[in-house]
This record gives sequence, structure tokens and C-alpha cells, in this order.
Amino acid sequence: MELTLTLDATSGKPLQVQVFDQVREIILEGKLKAGMALPASRLLAERLGVSRNTVNTAYERLAAEGYVKARGTAGVFVEPIPPDSLLLIQRGGQAQTNGPIPDEVGEPLLCFAGSPGGGGDRPEFDFWVGRSDPAGFPLRIWRRIVNRLLSRETAYLTDYCDPAGLPELRTAIATHLRRARAVAVTEDQVVVTTGGQDALNLVFNLLKGHTRQLCIENPCYLGASLIFRSAGMTIHPVPVDGDGLRIDLLPRDRGSLLYVTPSHQFPTGAMMPVTRRLELLRWAEETDSYIVEDDYDSDFRYDGPPLTALAGLDGARRVFYVGTFSKSVGAGLRIGYATVPRMSWDEARMLKARMSNGQAWLEQAALAAFIDEGHFDRHLRRLRQLYKSRRDCLVRALRKTFDEPVILGAESGLHLVWQLPNGFPPARRMQVLARERGIGVYVCFGVQL
Repeated sequence: MELTLTLDATSGKPLQVQVFDQVREIILEGKLKAGMALPASRLLAERLGVSRNTVNTAYERLAAEGYVKARGTAGVFVEPIPPDSLLLIQRGGQAQTNGPIPDEVGEPLLCFAGSPGGGGDRPEFDFWVGRSDPAGFPLRIWRRIVNRLLSRETAYLTDYCDPAGLPELRTAIATHLRRARAVAVTEDQVVVTTGGQDALNLVFNLLKGHTRQLCIENPCYLGASLIFRSAGMTIHPVPVDGDGLRIDLLPRDRGSLLYVTPSHQFPTGAMMPVTRRLELLRWAEETDSYIVEDDYDSDFRYDGPPLTALAGLDGARRVFYVGTFSKSVGAGLRIGYATVPRMSWDEARMLKARMSNGQAWLEQAALAAFIDEGHFDRHLRRLRQLYKSRRDCLVRALRKTFDEPVILGAESGLHLVWQLPNGFPPARRMQVLARERGIGVYVCFGVQL
């Protein structure tokens, strides 16, 4: 296929980035379909009047991100599953979802979100859900720890770690959970994973033999819905209200697996009170069901004391707790974890070995030292102050500009929800209008089942 690209040599965007962006857009629009070949780099370079290295660099990035694949001398071909179709990256002014899009008049929620990653066509003021502040990463301390580790422990770079995770890191995580979330687990109940999504996969695969039906919050976190939808089981979407998941609407059939975000419901931000948490645990006991508690941003609570995790109330019997360091330290580390009851430890460890055979040693060792030496607690205190000040600034601006705005989920976490006042355009139209003014606010970033 002959590609029609338009490059601007006067643009501040490098030429290879312009080639990448335009080819990527053509793929996502379906004009370049799976299996189709891209023009040879030499030929495309001649047509565009650029160096071949420029095109090669763009092709290499397309391959690295999964859009295309080089097949030796045969050429470069479009891959069948572009990653954006799974990650639901927002393009232009419209968001894609893996479920039905509600009518505009029926979607009043606007969630402060934006474009993921760096570069690209991001607005000047970009509110991306859950993005950590790059300037907040503890680079100086992290570099010092990494240099120390590399000067002493280089043998570990050529060896495999325990598939369940570095023992020192599992011990550090268990200590942090006992102190900060009242989750009484030991290091042999912690499994280190590649981020929170990997932890969800681990728990789901660990429990699917016991599971007869799946239950999930509605609306819900996209990553969990993707896992559940691929299972081929009956799914019960359970509505949420101002106190989180509606326990009275859970099925009474035995053998359910429930996914829930009780400390900061995603995306509404609702916090489940302790009375409802205890009611939920009674439901699990009475129906012989298990619960996956996703505590994705519980390190950031601004108003009131920390909440006891559902797993802390449960005593590690029916709740499998999932956490991540993506929000508190940095998503680039790709470190998350799951806690499991002791009776499931051996099976969880073997399953993790089959999934990935363990995480990279250096990041695990550095994070363990970061926690053990007290840097993590000090880091969290600084970030809480930073994010609280930004939360306060945003809430003040909304209250100053609008008459009694309805703001949800602002007590904790890295996102809040603003409900549009009566008489405003639909949320999707507001998203477009904001983007035209350089502001990245988006329709609520949850999935409606």
C-alpha cells in the first residue's frame, strides 16, 4: 500500500516521530489492515525526501510498541492486534471502550483524565488518571541504592530470582501492609508481579477452578473487565452507590469470584464504610465465594485516618489483596503484588513460575532497600502533601467557578469525578470543548457493563 504522509520540517516534532504518529494513525483507522506490508524503508524515505534512518527509526518504534513486525527480508507487516484496541488509549476527542457507549444525554460524569505516556498530541493542561508526577520520583536516592547494589551483588544479574519474588521485597511488602493497611500477612503470602494487572491475572487463574460465576462492580476498572470477559463465564455486573458496591444486589449462588475496589471505587471514587465491608465478608462466607480487593491507590488518603483494608478485616481467608507501586513510586518499575492465604501459597508460587518465572532482580532489590531504609515512608509523606495541595487547588477552582459543584471521590487517590451541572452540554461535548482550549478532561474513564 502506498502511504500518504505529510511531514513538516518546521515543526518542533522530530521527523521520525511524525512518521510514527501518522503510520500509527493509519493502522488504528483500519486503512492498513493486519498482514499488510509497509513500504520498504528506502522507498518511503525517497518519497518523503528524508533519510532512510528517519524511516527506520519510526518503523523500529512501531515494532517495539506492537503495531508492526519485521519478517526478515520479506519486509515489515501490520500486526493483527494493535495495542490501543486493548489499552483503550484516547485518540483525538473521543474515547473508545470495550463495551457499549451510553447515549450522550445519559452520561453526566466527567473524569479528569488525559493521554497516556509522554510526547504526542497532549494538551497543555493534561489530567491523566493515576499518573504520578515525574518530578516526584526519588531519583537521587534510587540512583544511590542501585549503584550500591551493582557494586556488591552483580552475580544476581545472571541468575534467576524466586518466581514468587525476591524474599527481601516480599518481607518489606508484608511489613508495609501490616503497618499501613492492617493486613496481617507474612512474606510467604506475598507474590511479586509485573504491576497490578499481572497480579489480577495471577489471582484469577488461581481461583478460576473454584469459580462458577464472576461478579464485578458496575462501572468498573477496564483491566479487570478485560480479564473477566475473556473467561467465558457468567458475569454479574453489580451497581455501585455512594458507599461503593451494592451488597444487596450480589447473587446468592455459591462459588462466586468478586472484583472490588472498596477504598476508592474506580472510577466513581466511592469509599465503602466498614459496616458494608463486614456485610460483604459475610456474603463471601455464606456463599463460599472469594473476593479480589484491588487497592490500587490507597497510599494517598488526604482526609481522615487510613482505612482498614478489606483483607485486614478478613484475616486472609477469603480476600486476595492486590496492590501496586505504579502510583506510589513509578509505573516504569512494573512492580505489583498479590497476597494469598497460606493454604494457596504453593499453588500461587507454581502458577507464578509458569506465568513469568519471576521479576527482574535489580528493581526488586532496589525497592526492598528503598522500603527497608525508610525512604518509602518519607517519599509517601512528600507525595501526599504534593497531591493534596493539587487536589485542594482543583476543588477550590471548581467551587469558585460553579455553583455547588458535585465532586466525588476527592478524599483519597489520584483522581476525582466532577458531575456536570444541569443545563451543561453532554460530557463528551465538554471533553471536546476543553481539549480545544488545551485542557485534557475526559468522560469518566470506567467501563459500563
